[in-house]
Amino acid sequence: MGGGPAGRHRDADGGGRSGLDERAVARLLGSADAQELLTAAMGTVEPGPGSSVGLLYRADGDGMIRLLAAVGAEEQALEQYRVISIEAELPAAQVIREHQPLYILPGELDDLYIEAGLVPESMPAEYAVLPLMIGSRCIGSMVLDVPGGHLLDTARHRSFLTLASLCAHRLDQLLDRERRDTGGPEPYAGHPLLPFRTRNRAGMLEMAMANAGIGSFDWDFPSGRLVWDERLCHLFGIAPAAFDGRAETFYEAVHPEDREMVETAVRDSIRTGRYLARFRIVRRNDRAVRWIEAESRVVYTAAGEARGMVGVARDTTEEHAREQERQARKDFVLGITRAFTAASSSEDIVATLGDTVLPAFGGQRMVVYLKSEDGTMEPLGSWGFTEQERERLRWISRISIDNPYLAPLLDGEPMFLSSREEFMARIRDERLVPLPGLHAWAVLPLTTADGLVGVCAIVYDHPRVFSPDDQVLGAGLAGILAQSLARARLFDERRAHLTELQDLMLPRRLPRLPGLDILVRYRPGSDGLDVGGDWYDALPMPDGRVALVIGDVQGHSARAAAVMGQLRIAMRAHAAEGHQLSSLMARANRTLGDLETDLFATCVIVDIDPADGTVRTVRAGHPHPLVLGADGRTEVLRCPGGMPLGLFPGGDEEYPATETVLPHGATLLLYTDGLVERPGADYDEGVADLTRRLARAAVTANGPHGPDLELLAEQVTTQAVPETGHHDDVALLLVRRRAPGTG
Repeated sequence: MGGGPAGRHRDADGGGRSGLDERAVARLLGSADAQELLTAAMGTVEPGPGSSVGLLYRADGDGMIRLLAAVGAEEQALEQYRVISIEAELPAAQVIREHQPLYILPGELDDLYIEAGLVPESMPAEYAVLPLMIGSRCIGSMVLDVPGGHLLDTARHRSFLTLASLCAHRLDQLLDRERRDTGGPEPYAGHPLLPFRTRNRAGMLEMAMANAGIGSFDWDFPSGRLVWDERLCHLFGIAPAAFDGRAETFYEAVHPEDREMVETAVRDSIRTGRYLARFRIVRRNDRAVRWIEAESRVVYTAAGEARGMVGVARDTTEEHAREQERQARKDFVLGITRAFTAASSSEDIVATLGDTVLPAFGGQRMVVYLKSEDGTMEPLGSWGFTEQERERLRWISRISIDNPYLAPLLDGEPMFLSSREEFMARIRDERLVPLPGLHAWAVLPLTTADGLVGVCAIVYDHPRVFSPDDQVLGAGLAGILAQSLARARLFDERRAHLTELQDLMLPRRLPRLPGLDILVRYRPGSDGLDVGGDWYDALPMPDGRVALVIGDVQGHSARAAAVMGQLRIAMRAHAAEGHQLSSLMARANRTLGDLETDLFATCVIVDIDPADGTVRTVRAGHPHPLVLGADGRTEVLRCPGGMPLGLFPGGDEEYPATETVLPHGATLLLYTDGLVERPGADYDEGVADLTRRLARAAVTANGPHGPDLELLAEQVTTQAVPETGHHDDVALLLVRRRAPGTG
């Protein structure tokens, strides 16, 4: 095969020129990977008859070239040509060795390519095989088929050189990024001691001329002289005739915050041979801040001395702005997705909308409606509206979504209304006339696979033009919100059912006991399904006494609630048989073992004789009760106990009973650990804090016959459970022995 243009020249009429216009150059330089780069390169060349074929190879430091991308060739046929020696007698390798393009005419194509099936034998195409040069270093090659008859006129030859230079420029960036990110192979270095034969100014200048947004520069280190072409001068806002060629002029134009970074990149390039920087400049003519991306190669003498650098620069301000917008949208979508994922109920999702979404969209008000079974919309939540205005929103909700002016919402089509005039023109229903002070709306239908589930309206107090990005972002929000609300609605329904079931398993009221005042409080955890294993009960004994019980099955789930219900029923049955407290607890332990569950439970049972104040206590791994004396002092009622129920279900675990006396006017507090445990906090400190809270609450809740149990329970529970929610269930039982003569 022949070598360069001179060996394969053919007269042509100049038709079918390469399509290296500004848009083509932008596509090449903006390619995200090798496949996209090859496709963009092929798009600049008219293909031959039949399928267009293109191959892109990378030259590696181990003496092999590797196929990065292919178009139009069969995968099976490519297998033996994916890795080729640089010394192979194939055009893709030859141009890397010789640094010269090959132009192949019909009939001159290597038989290996035809036999391999890379191109059909009948295809009357001509081929350009181009070395991808960075200075004097070849980083790969590209094979392109082109239409016959228009190959080697001078203008077309220059276009191919420019195309190769652009592709080399972008491929080198992609490979360098791969080496930084994944430790990819080192590039082919050729002969490292071979001096540069040329600075390749022609290729660089041609690249700049092909795209109005790219300029070229040549920096001579010994003299310090900078040569900028006209386009680069215009990028910096300097008239070409006014550019003085000094490096200091360049540095003065760099944004002060980026100047040190650019100086470091220039110094490093002397060592690495490559300069690549993205920085801001302040244009001289209009003081506008622009983003510039510059890249160059350092030119060395035969002795290895750096003589200068030749490179290109382009304005990337718009790209930078688009990237920032894309990243902002991505961060916003990820943020609301995480927020909605963490929200387990409809109320949580509504709160997230007000806290996160409304500020991000720049709106002042928002309302969310959920579709009911009869086709009307029920308000779920709103922000920024007065009570009178919320009443108007509730009235509007009675209008069916089948209203013809709202029909697009049923089809999942959002409505972006930029002004009151546009609102009135599109929604001509007098019942839907907007409230005063409202001037723009983004009305987003919330749809799932099951259809419309609701509507979210973001409202503005000023006219607003909704950009395409606003509309895309709104549609994305609607999809995320719809799925979250549908999930939350199912969750709410299931939680309501389970909470109702749990309520049925707990006693509706406790019996009135002579000489004793009893009060219970129960608050389910705010996480999960709001059901758990905490329980309380009053067990009637055959001798007329009543044993008070409080316990906690491990976990806060539907399973824990079910185990709690079975254990409570079993303990009532054993109590009716007349078992004493110790035996009652032991039988509860065996019952939990018979349930074949891996859950365990803690429990405490007390029996109080109101006549003499004797308190018998049996404990199974449960927190010790607290005693609030009539004088306001609190103490822990220490009593030995056995292991938690179900921990050793097969053993003969003993649960000893402890006797003490509850004085007149004293109050006994039984509770579950949700009242004292907090993530990351010490348990003993939690108990000590509870005793202090109980003493403080006794002072503020004090009444004529001692602390008011209602106020006492409310204050102790409220101080332990924050308004923002709590993880564990909380149950407490207060028992006060009345003083003589009190009712």
